[in-house]
Formats: sequence, C-alpha cells, structure tokens
Amino acid sequence: MGWPFDDKRAIHDRLGSAFVICSPSCNEIIIADPAAVDNLLSRRKDFIKPAVMYDNLNVFGRNLDSVEGATWQRHRKLTAPNFNERVSSSVWYEGLRQASQMLQKWASCSDGTRDVAADTGTLALHVLTFAGLGIQYDFKDAKNKIEAPHMMTYRDALSLILANFTLLVLLPMRVLAFPMFPAKFRQIHQACQEYKLYLKEMIEGAKTSVVEAKGREAPNLLGALVQASQAEEHGLSDDELYGNLFIFNVAGHESTANTVATAVAYLAAAPQWQEWIHEEIHMICGRSSTAGDWKYEGIYPRLVRCQAIQLETLRVHGSTVFLPKATADTPQALTIDGTEHMLPPNTFVSVNSQALHCDPKLWGNDALEWRPDRWIARPGIPGKEELIEPEPGAFVGWASGPRICPGKKFSQVEFAAVMAALFHSHKVALKPRDNETLAEAKERLERMIEDSAISSLTLQMRNPRDVALIWSER
Repeated sequence: MGWPFDDKRAIHDRLGSAFVICSPSCNEIIIADPAAVDNLLSRRKDFIKPAVMYDNLNVFGRNLDSVEGATWQRHRKLTAPNFNERVSSSVWYEGLRQASQMLQKWASCSDGTRDVAADTGTLALHVLTFAGLGIQYDFKDAKNKIEAPHMMTYRDALSLILANFTLLVLLPMRVLAFPMFPAKFRQIHQACQEYKLYLKEMIEGAKTSVVEAKGREAPNLLGALVQASQAEEHGLSDDELYGNLFIFNVAGHESTANTVATAVAYLAAAPQWQEWIHEEIHMICGRSSTAGDWKYEGIYPRLVRCQAIQLETLRVHGSTVFLPKATADTPQALTIDGTEHMLPPNTFVSVNSQALHCDPKLWGNDALEWRPDRWIARPGIPGKEELIEPEPGAFVGWASGPRICPGKKFSQVEFAAVMAALFHSHKVALKPRDNETLAEAKERLERMIEDSAISSLTLQMRNPRDVALIWSER
C-alpha cells in the first residue's frame, strides 16, 4: 500500500502520467496528471469510493467517508457545516494548551526525548476529545476516575481502538470476544463496547442539551451534529452518529499526530527553518507573551510560515500516498495528458498523490527536498506574507473537490497552534550518539524519516524512537 512513498515519481518517469496494473480480479489505473486528477476528484458521481475498501470503515456505523450518492449528500449536509469557526477556536486554544504541556515534558528530559511520535498522538487525541465532545484532559493526565458501569475511561478505550484499527477491519467485532483468541483481542472487544456505550451516553446527553439550549449554537462537534440532525426530517440515526464521530477520530488522530511528529523531525534536521518560523511567531505573538494570551482570530491567519511547514510536510510525507476511486457500473471518459480515454466499468482509478507532490514540473528541480518557503508567494515581512495557490490537481493533501476532507481547517488550526507553542521560546536539536558527529546524526535522522510505511491507515515513520531530540530555551 505504501509503495508510492518509496518510489516517489520514478515509475511515472518511466511509464508516463498514467499506467494500468492488470490482475485476475480487476484492473487499476494509477494517475499522476494534475489536470486529470483535478477533473476526476470533481466528479464524485462518476468516480466513487470503492465499497470493497471503504465499507471496512463502518466499524461503528455508516459515515461520511463510506457512503455514496444521496446518502452522502445527506451526511455531508449534516456534518460538514459543523466544522465551523467555533470548533476551530476550540481547537486553537486546546492545541496551545496541550502543546505547552507537552513541551514542558520534553524540555525536562536532559538526555533528550524519543517520544515525539507517541506524545503527538496523545496531543491529537486530547484535542479531538475536547473539540469533538467537550472532554478535557491534561497532557500528563495518566489516570482518570472510571465511573460505573464503565471499565475503561473514554480516552483509554478510544486509544486502544485506534491503535488496533487494522484488526477491527480484518475481523468482525464479535469474533474478538471468542475465548480461543489472545487476551489482547478480548481487551480490544471490551474497548469497542466501552466506546460505544460512552457515545450512547454522550449522544443522549447532547439531545437533552439541544432541547435546553433552545436554538443556541452547540459548544462542540457532537452537540452540533445532534442539533443538525434533530433540525432535519431525515437526520442522522444514532448508528450514523456513532459512525461519523468514529471516522472523525480515525481521520483526525493519526494524520495530525504523524504530520506534527514528522515536521518536528524535519525541523530538528534543519535548524534554519526553526529560525524562519521563530521569527514569524515572535513577530506575531510577541516576544514575552504566553500561549494562553494568543487570540485565535488575530493570530492564526497570520501564521503563514507555520502553515507552510504543514503543507510542505504533507507534500513530501503526506498521511496518504494515494486516493482510491472507481468507475462503478458505467464507463467514464477521462482526459489524461490531453488525450481522452474511456475507462471501463468497475475499474479502480487511484490518484498517486506522492508522485504528484514529487513532480519537478510542478514543484521545481528540488521537488524531493523539504523546503517550506516554496509555499510563500512573496517572501517579506512575517505576518504579511501569503501562501501560494498550487496548480489545480498538483496538491491533494486533503483531497479536493466535493469530497475534500471536512476536517481540513481543524487540522490546519491544530498544527499552527502546536508549532507556535513549541517554537515561540524553544528550539530543538539532535542528540548525537557516542562517537557520532552532528552530521552523522543528521543523516541518521533523515534515514529515519525516509524509513516510513503505511501503518494502520496512514504513512508514518517505522522507528520514530531511533533519534533523541533535545529541547531547550532560546
């Protein structure tokens, strides 16, 4: 699944912008032509998500990511508008709070920390639970009171499910409880039951709150979903609420956590880019201010360089390296490199996003290099710069078209908040091993980043603990 990351664009350099993988069961067309990709992703009715892949996401119920046609329109109408500025503001302040607490832990490790990937996973989970459900945890909060009839906290249940999501895709949930399987399987089954019970309780509570609110805006994503569903004749069922809340957690947890962890690794390897974003953060946030004073409306939109760090990380090390589509039961015309082709029914059509993002014709001869300032339209005074708008189809970090990721703004705000909190007053450096030069340590870090693969659902570093990072005050 992760071969495009290792290949970059080499196979398209040999075979062209599109080629076909033929097999006894089906044919799959791999595309890396930006104009064709932009056209394909804009035609949601013609090019659908393959059910054989996306039905696996219905672990807790049907959801926005797995449905098609009129059902998708209903889900989109009821879910997408709820990723609004109120939610973004919650994400901003909780992202700052979690990142500040995470930084305290890292800065206290005199020998450096190897837990960046694990800790960014905790941070992303905590931001999701707060903005999504209104449940707030401290970053170092290891234990929470468990109230009957529960046997796990909500956070622990969800964390266990996310860490073992591949197993839930492969095996029916009820099978995990069979006594012949390892104890871990039964623990995962229990986590699923606990998670669903928590969601049931929260949804019932949200329904009551919606009635009592008398039209006031809901305080979190769950409340907004319930409020929107109750306002419509054909709202989301409880199972659909379960399914959408779960898929928002799946999509928003690993992807954001891995992007932050990978960006930190790139920044540790290239201190000049730390100085670059530090200049912006100080200019906009103030030299002596604390994260708690940074207002979302006035600061986030101006953190253009912090946003460029995220965009560049997603470009060269995106959470997804391909976007799967299919032609369903009817043939579809698609123009590739200026020539129209008729694609047969029931053909997989995959967008090779990694190849698009590494195309020198789109990104320059240094397309394989991590260089975040390529996203700045006119470099100048921090706070007054603007981001470039790539050619349509050239960058699909959150997909594009009607089925663009609804949580795009959520992830952008969270990432910028974390970068601002981490690099306002601190810097990160590599810790070389004994008898290792700094240059050798940098090479080892770069190899660690490149040694990545699809794990569960997203691309991530295989061995993120291989390099220790030291955080210190400026």
